[in-house]
Amino acid sequence: MENTIILLGHGSRAACHMPEVAKMVAEMGSVSVRYACLQFCAHDLPSAVGEAVKDGAKKVIIIPYFLHLGNHMIHDIPAEIDALRGKYPDVKIDLAEHLGVHPKLAEIVLERIKNAGNAE
Repeated sequence: MENTIILLGHGSRAACHMPEVAKMVAEMGSVSVRYACLQFCAHDLPSAVGEAVKDGAKKVIIIPYFLHLGNHMIHDIPAEIDALRGKYPDVKIDLAEHLGVHPKLAEIVLERIKNAGNAE
């Protein structure tokens, strides 16, 4: 496996839905996708990158599954990536843009509004 995509979520004590999201992205995009969480999850970013490198990845693209540009996006994630680049100097590790403001997210909000109350 030359390229690996890692979908990076925040993590939660209640539930981790990143495996399901990664599976959907992999199926829809016909790509290999792993997942990791920043907090509250045993499957963290260093572990995911380490597994990818062990499996032969030469390039890792980290996709932050974050809506807002906060401290994690500004400080925490870049610091982790810098450390990983130091640990794996022969592997190209890129950070993609977070989800942020996007028309497709507005479409999802409208869909949720339309379906509100229909699940009762």
